[in-house]
This record gives sequence, structure tokens and C-alpha cells, in this order.
Amino acid sequence: MGGIKQICGKELARVFKDKKMIFSVFILPVLIMVGIMTLVNNLSKNAEKDVETHHSIVYVQNAPAGFEDFLKADDKECEILTVEDRTSVEDMIRGGDADLLIEFPEGFMDAVTDYHAGDAVPQIKTYYNPSEDYSRAAYNTISTGVLETYREMLLSQRVDDMAGLTVFTVNSDNPDMVIQDEEKAGGKVLGMMLPYFVTILLFAGAMGIGTDMVAGEKERGTMASLLVSPIKRSSIVLGKVFALMIISGVSSVVYVGAMVAFMPQMMGGLSGVDGLNMTLNTKQIIMLALLLIAIAFLYSALIVLVSVFAKTVKEASSYIMPVYMLVLVLGITTMFTTKTPQEWVYAIPIYNTSLTLQGILTQEITMMQYGMTLGVTLVLGAILIGVIAKAFESEKVMAI
Repeated sequence: MGGIKQICGKELARVFKDKKMIFSVFILPVLIMVGIMTLVNNLSKNAEKDVETHHSIVYVQNAPAGFEDFLKADDKECEILTVEDRTSVEDMIRGGDADLLIEFPEGFMDAVTDYHAGDAVPQIKTYYNPSEDYSRAAYNTISTGVLETYREMLLSQRVDDMAGLTVFTVNSDNPDMVIQDEEKAGGKVLGMMLPYFVTILLFAGAMGIGTDMVAGEKERGTMASLLVSPIKRSSIVLGKVFALMIISGVSSVVYVGAMVAFMPQMMGGLSGVDGLNMTLNTKQIIMLALLLIAIAFLYSALIVLVSVFAKTVKEASSYIMPVYMLVLVLGITTMFTTKTPQEWVYAIPIYNTSLTLQGILTQEITMMQYGMTLGVTLVLGAILIGVIAKAFESEKVMAI
């Protein structure tokens, strides 16, 4: 036990007594995370503002009398042009130089005015480019908004009592239509991104330190002297893993705390995130803390295991990258999960931790699912520790 404490203390001192290491491991990733999300938020708001302030360029073919004035009344800044060459207009829409083409059939007003039961209903056609933001916005505003209002105006000229045609309305006067748990809604937003960031920041942070703990000492030649010391090799293994686990655990707490604290500022401008309210109760905090400790234990064991079989830090980094990509992919997949996961899914290592992080934040996780995830993670970490200890006993593996 004394050997474990000695090795663990040595590795922790190497990190926590180095100001540069503290900054790079605990502070810099948070600054990067907050900076990236804030930048994304600002860019998103600027893009939305740019689309909103854009003056739509709309071409109209066979426009009936009064339609251009009607369109101008809705959007005074809209630029309305007459179609002279249909092919060139389509090319401009395809190239992003025009936003929308509205095609009225010839004799449109006569067909509307002289309509009799059984006559063909005139059709207005619109053309736009969905890959262009300006064009898509013009279509959404004019095709589904302005033209519907224009249709109702023409219909009112044909029918005296428009209210008689309105069988019902939907949410025309219903300010309380949204029914949701604000904390659960906030948890869904955070739960969608938390597994991804925990995976990136926690694993990446431990990866640099973990590869140096074993492969780095091999490369520097200090591992040989450590192995011939009176400390048991199993104690060396546990000491290094526990040290990396503590470092990873502290960093994960810092990262998650920063996400919870800065999420409203980072995500406030994104669609559907306005008014985000995120608070954690005592049960959620305890469950998160235990799970993060288990994740840190598993990731530390994974990193040290890979590092054991490398002779240099560079070699260890190349070995660990495929593992990192696998862990990253499993973390990302939970961002797009919509169906309720089946119970057996919580027995899949690494993937289950991402699902459980989501479930804790949305308060949808059961104790059976949580216990299964925690148990699988700890057991797998313990198995990896055993493999590492066996590798440390092998002179061939530990040869410099």
C-alpha cells in the first residue's frame, strides 16, 4: 500500500506542482471549450441576423394587377423584378444571385374572378434554391406566408362571410400552449453535448499525461530504475493508474462544472435553447460524481494499458489514437439517439456511459440502468488493471 501511495504521490506532484501543467490540463481545455461554443453561438446569431436583414430578390412572371404592391406591403425592402428570360432567372437562383421565382398562370385574375364550381383551380408556382440561405428564407416567408394571405384576400372578395369558411383555428389565442419541464428541457440540451465533451476533454487530457507516465519513463530510461526498486510492480501499476484517475477525475469535474455554468451564455443564441434553465439536485450530483470517477478509472486504465506496450511517447500516441477515435465515435452517437435504449445496451462499455450521462441529466435513467453501467465500467477497468499488472511482470514488454 505504501508503494502505491508513493508512486501515486510522485505522479500527482509532477502535475500539480507544475503551473504550466495545471494550466494546460485543467484551465486551457475549459477556455477552448467555452471559446468554441461562444464562437459558434455568435456565428449562428450573426448568420440569422444576416438572413433577416437581407433584401430578397424576387422575380414574378405574369404578375396580376396589384400583386407587386401587395408583396411590397409585406416586405418594403423586397426587390421585385419582372421575368424577361426564364432560363437566366433560373440560373441566377441556382447561383444565389436571385432568391425566388413566382409564376402566375396566364389569365390568373380572370380565372379567379370568373370561377364556377367544377372549373380548374389556378395554381401559383414558386421556385427556390434550398441550398442558399437567402433563397430558403424567401421561400418560407413568401410561399408559405405572403401567398397564403394573398389567397385569403382574393377569397374574401368572392365570399361575403369569411368567418363562415373558418371551421376552426389552431392556437390563435393560446399563450400556454407549451407544457414542459424546464429543468428536463435544459438537461436534454446539456445531455446531448455533455458525453461528447467529456469524451474529448477527459480522454484527450489523460492521454498526454498517461502516455508519458509509462512510455515516457521508458524513453527517458527512468522506468528501468523504477522496476528494480523494492516497490512491487503491481503497486507501480496501481499508483500510476490511480494518479491518472485522480487527474482525469478532477479535470472532468472542472469541465462539467464549466459547461453547466457557461451553457446559457454559450448556447443562448442557438435555436431552441433560449431561456435554458439547468439545475442539478443532490441525487443527480452524486450519480454524476460516481459515474465520472468510474469513467476516469476506465479511461486511465485504457491509456496506461496501451502505453505499456510502447517504448516511446510518440509510439504510444500512435497506438492510443485508434482507441481515442473509437471512444469519440461512441460518445458522438448518443447525440442522435431518439428512441428509448433497451436495457441490454447499458452493458456495452463506453457507449453505456454516454447514455447514462444523458439519462442522469434528463432524469430518465433507472437505478438498474445506472447500476449496470457503473458495474460494467468498474469491472472492465479492473480487468484492464490486471492485464497491465501482467504486462509489467513481463521483461519482454517492459524492455527499453
